[in-house]
Amino acid sequence: MKFFLILLLFFVLACSSNKEVVDLDLFRKGEKINVNNIDNIFNKEIEAKNTLQLSIPQINKSSDYEFCRSNNLCPHFVYEGLFTDVNEKSIGSYINKNNKNGSIVASNNSIFFSDEKGNIYNYDYVNNKIIWEIKIYDSTYNSIPKNISLLVNNNYLFASDNLGYIYSIDVKNGKVVWQSNYGVSFSSNLNLYKDILYVTNQNGRLYSFNSVDGQKLISFETLSGIINAKKDNISIFNNVLVFSNDVGNVTALDLDKKKVLWSKNIILQNYLNANKVFSISNILIDNSNVYVSSNLGDLYCVQIDTGIVKWSYHFLSSQNHIVNETYLFVLTDNGYVVAFDKNKGNILWSTNINKTPSNIEVSKSFFSISDDKKDINEINFYGLILGSNNLYLTSSDGFLYKISATEGKLILKKKINDQLTRAPIIIDNKLIIINNSASLILIN
Repeated sequence: MKFFLILLLFFVLACSSNKEVVDLDLFRKGEKINVNNIDNIFNKEIEAKNTLQLSIPQINKSSDYEFCRSNNLCPHFVYEGLFTDVNEKSIGSYINKNNKNGSIVASNNSIFFSDEKGNIYNYDYVNNKIIWEIKIYDSTYNSIPKNISLLVNNNYLFASDNLGYIYSIDVKNGKVVWQSNYGVSFSSNLNLYKDILYVTNQNGRLYSFNSVDGQKLISFETLSGIINAKKDNISIFNNVLVFSNDVGNVTALDLDKKKVLWSKNIILQNYLNANKVFSISNILIDNSNVYVSSNLGDLYCVQIDTGIVKWSYHFLSSQNHIVNETYLFVLTDNGYVVAFDKNKGNILWSTNINKTPSNIEVSKSFFSISDDKKDINEINFYGLILGSNNLYLTSSDGFLYKISATEGKLILKKKINDQLTRAPIIIDNKLIIINNSASLILIN
């Protein structure tokens, strides 16, 4: 199918009193990045020449956003990984066996997550009990799997879903504060800036809502529907919002001035007619740089104010990147964990997690599970998260991987469950994982 790069963009302010004309003079039509052929995908193991020096890890007490912070930056957290206390809590429910939906956030000793039936849970991990659970849908939606994105801020939990609902919940009592339905699936993570919620729908439209009462404030439309997409992404740093749509455009907006800073398409032209589902990484904003990649294009480091590509590297990744003062850590879709010099784009080490070194013992599971084996070509990997100088990721065949971030060596491969479908998070020196049946796994 022919790919159109012409974007139809406009701001609509849905304020009750007046309408404002927005200056779009700085908008540049989705500039095409076309730097590499789709062949020769990265598949090299590179040994570290020097031990990487990481920042001091900090105890993490909250993960308010689906990707830790509003700029999707997950810092270096304390996680000792002693594996002395491992618990599985069968809390949620699922409709099918491939539950890859929803998000998990945490605040004030509570973990908030959802299942495919549309239930949202407030689980107190300190006292080991469910504080409340809520479902806003009536019985007519029972057979439809729900994909709910969550964000917690102060005393409120915000949710948007694939049915077009967006709503607010009082964290203390689990009561709905406000809710609206817009009829079209919301397809991105939720984000927040100056008490305004931002989310995109599957038609490439960016919405903003007053977080207090749910009033719609702004909509920003882009061309949509050229290819299939799994999920869009939104990242905010200072006054700049960067978001993706389902045709592979990444666009930066100045929220205070209501101006488009730049827009680029990150799908390689060779993939446009490949009939593949587009999946994007977390759009990570690290001060003046934006890091982003996808399963249909390269990894890019882009200047946030100009959109100029500082460097790029040819491999496919739709997973969560991790960045600190000096380094960028990336998990590729074909199972390589790679450390970069974040400023220059040089590879410092890489390791293939599809291969288990002979000196690494594959540990048995904490729980009683089946022994079903998967073809290696069917295995998907989810991550990354950085804890106490180690990188952690999970796999769809139920393994947890621990890799030295300083040297790039695989330290541990531990069977956790039959299937895992999401990246782990770190809260209060605990590794939190959700499996495919929406059970919560906590590992000290």
